[in-house]
Amino acid sequence: MKTIILATLLVFGFHSLVAQEGNFVETNGVKIYYETHGEGEPLLLLHGFSLSHKAWDNWLDDLSKDFMVITPDLRGHGKSTNPSKEFTHELSAQDIFGLLDALNVDQVKAIGQSTGAMTLTHMATMDSSRISAMILVAGTTMFPVKARKIMETVTYERWRGHMEPHHPGGEDQIRMLVDQFRSFANSYDDMNFTAPYLATVTCPTLIIHGDRDNFFPVDIPISFYKSIPDSYLWIVPNDGHIPVGIYNRKSIWSDVFHKVLLKFFKGNWGKK
Repeated sequence: MKTIILATLLVFGFHSLVAQEGNFVETNGVKIYYETHGEGEPLLLLHGFSLSHKAWDNWLDDLSKDFMVITPDLRGHGKSTNPSKEFTHELSAQDIFGLLDALNVDQVKAIGQSTGAMTLTHMATMDSSRISAMILVAGTTMFPVKARKIMETVTYERWRGHMEPHHPGGEDQIRMLVDQFRSFANSYDDMNFTAPYLATVTCPTLIIHGDRDNFFPVDIPISFYKSIPDSYLWIVPNDGHIPVGIYNRKSIWSDVFHKVLLKFFKGNWGKK
């Protein structure tokens, strides 16, 4: 009996390892970790810089009732690799297209927060036919002076606390990401979207932004709204860079956001 139990455990452990390895896709010089939850139309969730797929855990039960939810770790984040130690939002967009190709997903709905939203902006300007609708939360068209000053001051000691639960690589991985974030302060071509460029985005786009965002002032989401042809704008009062409780669902707006995203993704907005 012990032999049978041991053999069963070994087989179970083997299959677990195989399933774990099956959650990686090699693309664009990196190895992207991802998880899928639920069945149905694919919904891609892209986390902000310094976080991982775990940031979306509080949404999985609800969203997986209506969608096949895809939650990747962006390059160098979480379990994803980044041998070059280079991070740009354009490269991140190429990574995610590679992931979708590997999953044979031709078109997705998508939500991105901050760096996730910036990745989606690059994806939509590369080929918005592959995004049926997207929600950009706390995104930007460029890095303003205020944001650059914040980027310059970020340190390992300041960010270690919130990053440790997301990054199994420990101090080395966290320091790499902090260095990459600091380098954004001197980056000018990666995020540089002009109105004519944004006008090429053809998918319906919902822009959500806190009016107290300490990185990107509200004139930036307004410029998004004015430039993207089929766009909608929700400025959230008294909210910051992580509005509507986008991760912890503790905001008074969290349930409203859930209802809004479901209605928006049904595709009936703008049809009067």
